[in-house]
Amino acid sequence: MLQGLRNLSPVSIYPSLGVNLIHGLNGSGKTSLLESIYYLAYCKSFRTHKHKNLIQHKQDQFTAFCKLANSAGLQQLGIERTIKGERRIKLNGEWLQSAAELAQLLPVQLLDPGMLKLLEGSPQLRREYLDWGVFHVEHDFISIWRQFKKAHQTRNALLRSGGQCSDTERQIWHESLSTLADQINGMRQRYIKQLKPVFDKYIDRLNPDLGVTMGYYQGWSKDKAYLDILNENWSSDLKQGFTQLGPQRADLRLKVNNQPAIEVLSRGQQKMVVCALKLAQAEIYQQQSSSPCIFLVDDLSAELDINHRKALCTLLESLKCQVFVTAVEDTQMTDCWSVSSQVKVFHVEHGTLNQE
Repeated sequence: MLQGLRNLSPVSIYPSLGVNLIHGLNGSGKTSLLESIYYLAYCKSFRTHKHKNLIQHKQDQFTAFCKLANSAGLQQLGIERTIKGERRIKLNGEWLQSAAELAQLLPVQLLDPGMLKLLEGSPQLRREYLDWGVFHVEHDFISIWRQFKKAHQTRNALLRSGGQCSDTERQIWHESLSTLADQINGMRQRYIKQLKPVFDKYIDRLNPDLGVTMGYYQGWSKDKAYLDILNENWSSDLKQGFTQLGPQRADLRLKVNNQPAIEVLSRGQQKMVVCALKLAQAEIYQQQSSSPCIFLVDDLSAELDINHRKALCTLLESLKCQVFVTAVEDTQMTDCWSVSSQVKVFHVEHGTLNQE
């Protein structure tokens, strides 16, 4: 159920557990429907950083509510966001203080026109992709990451203040930071070891012979202990006013013939790489949790040619996941699914959603 979101009229939708095709003209509201599902999973939009842009004109707030069927049974999740920026999350009638639980409740993967940012954007986007996967595999990750972040912020504050502390105090901070960094790095490396072969399988199915290799930069030299890096770089960090190296600088690197994939591959090939990354992550999640991810696929027909659309849809079907996919015309996507798929078709016009 949706109310007060962008140009959508109040919406109640009973989706298929398989494929949900949402079609309508540009600006009709079909992407806003995907945006609402994404918001339920991440408490943020994939289209804007300004919450006011989400709220319908002359409305004070928007509300998104859904029922979830998972291993814990049937659960009810609702989120309200007001024009003043207040956010309220309710799960099974209880208020949640943190949005961290949502990632486990609603494991959402997004494929949209902005998906190439994962390759061409900053390392932070690739760290977020990587850490989403680590979070679902390593149950201690979120706690350790929060501890590291707090210790990292403390060291940076110390650096900005001119490093006024004794050598003993500094060493205590460095040892704590180093221990946490090594734990985070170990978790990420274990996840990448799982991810690589699954990614290779999907890229081979989508676009074979690209020769894409996956590498990992941990954020500092792999030939040195992080404790030594912190001690050796103290003077340099002091001049810069922040900690220059560490897991906060890690990056997932995708290359072709030892060159960045973004510089070698065509845009169409780059899209296949991103699709393979998301599919691989979804498969690993499913192996760990025994539950499938939910895929939001926005304007697929404009992003991929018919052969690659069919290849992607076949792989989505093989994962047995719930899919919400948008298109301008329903004919652009209906022939991409097998006869056995559970497909529901919805039409959006002037913000009003109807099932066909």
